[in-house]
Amino acid sequence: MSDLNISGHNHNTRPNLSRQWRAALPGLAGGTLAAVVAGIAMLAALWFVVKFIGHSTWHWLGYALLCWLLAAVFTAWSAWLAHQAESRFAATLRRCVAQHLIRLPMNTLARQNEQTLKQLLTDDISNLHHMLAHLPAEIAVFTVIPLLSIGILIYFIGLATLWVLLPGFIASLYYLVIMPYMTRRDGTARMQVMLDIINKADEYVRGIPVYRIYGQHSSALTAYTQATDRFTRDMVHWVAKVATPASIAVALLQAVATFAIAYWVSHAYGTTTLAATLLFSLAIVTPTLRLGHGIDYIRAGRAAAKRLAEFLQEPLLPAGYIRQIQHPPTLTIHNASLLQEERPVWHQLSFTFPAGALTAITGASGAGKTTLLNALAGLVSLTSGDIELGQTEVAALHEDTRQQLILLIPQGYDVLNSSVRSNLALTAPEASDEAMQQALAKAQLNIDLSTPASTLSGGEKQRVNIARAFLSTAEVILLDEPTSALDNQHAQAIFQALCELAKTAHKTIIVVTHQQALANQADAQLELPNLRSAA
Repeated sequence: MSDLNISGHNHNTRPNLSRQWRAALPGLAGGTLAAVVAGIAMLAALWFVVKFIGHSTWHWLGYALLCWLLAAVFTAWSAWLAHQAESRFAATLRRCVAQHLIRLPMNTLARQNEQTLKQLLTDDISNLHHMLAHLPAEIAVFTVIPLLSIGILIYFIGLATLWVLLPGFIASLYYLVIMPYMTRRDGTARMQVMLDIINKADEYVRGIPVYRIYGQHSSALTAYTQATDRFTRDMVHWVAKVATPASIAVALLQAVATFAIAYWVSHAYGTTTLAATLLFSLAIVTPTLRLGHGIDYIRAGRAAAKRLAEFLQEPLLPAGYIRQIQHPPTLTIHNASLLQEERPVWHQLSFTFPAGALTAITGASGAGKTTLLNALAGLVSLTSGDIELGQTEVAALHEDTRQQLILLIPQGYDVLNSSVRSNLALTAPEASDEAMQQALAKAQLNIDLSTPASTLSGGEKQRVNIARAFLSTAEVILLDEPTSALDNQHAQAIFQALCELAKTAHKTIIVVTHQQALANQADAQLELPNLRSAA
């Protein structure tokens, strides 16, 4: 029942893309209204110019100048309102996505590769940013101004004015039908060729030392050259099939085509009507020149919104609220089962990890050892069953409390691009230099605390992370393959130091290891069966 309550609370606080839209709506509405007023002011200026042409009275020109000034002011105001709204929208959305990433289960986060995360946090939010920033102006340009202009032209010369729309209709047809078809047909292949060039270039640069050893640098250079040649051929093909027709379509919209039709339908009506037809027909057609650009913004923004909305619907870790456990911090698993991609990782798993002892978790590759550590740390949600610390569900613990009680040291050599001291201070910010040096010594590492951690070898970085275990005040310490990059002598020494830490500090230490010789030295063992291979 507690899991259901926690999940319900979590669902209510999940970031929602529509909530961000609603927050930006007042600013966007104000920007749209200002853009519409600016468009009307521009049309009014044209109207006064027509009056000036027909009557040669200078006050009409003054009115036109005043309207142009008004249009400029409202255009600037529209842009300011829209950019203010979309900037707040983008900043808030970026924070929501980042917070969502922090709350994602580790097994869900593992499915998001680096490129996907980059697209979500930068490209997709930028696409929405651009769409919202241009939306008010585009609404005015593509709807209000053309419709009012058509109404004015019909007032002057009747339905015959619709012939003026012919160039715009042709171009719109091209942008809305032909261009998307060509993009779908050629765009994917063109992007793939560009990616091939990038990949071949990266492969060549990264592989230069290896290629020099084995005498194969020429083959990598050949692959890169072939990729660039394909790109050149495809670009020429794209220009011939897409860019050239686009240029022709734009040419049809230029003043020559539009003015020719405008003159044809209005030359018999007098100077005032002719001037109105020429000016207002251009006000109709000019927005169409921006149609392809505006559609690109909308298409990219809609695709980005869809991806972000789907991402924000990913289930989050439970939001716990308990800040203190009432019983000794014994860690237990009760009938825990986990399914990933409809396949069992473990089924009905139960185990009690003894306090004051080191437990080794072993099992074949794919048995879910790392996943179990993440679940023990509260970073993976179970399909069924529960994990308790001190008779309190780990999922029900407040995040700060969980981090105080449980320390997870994952596999790998990731360190901050800072000093060793700064890296150790992540776990023990109040620790003295002497305590840090002692922790490093127990991790079989003797280096100066001011050494940049990024300059260390893989094994040294691993030992810096292991040293955090000897500084932590956490009751439970979880280590994933802590000795994988170490030789046997250092691995044995560190394993013994961890066993001693468990006993002297009465901590629950759990180590995932593939080294059976080390596992045999542990106080307890948990061997996980490989249910995936059995399935």
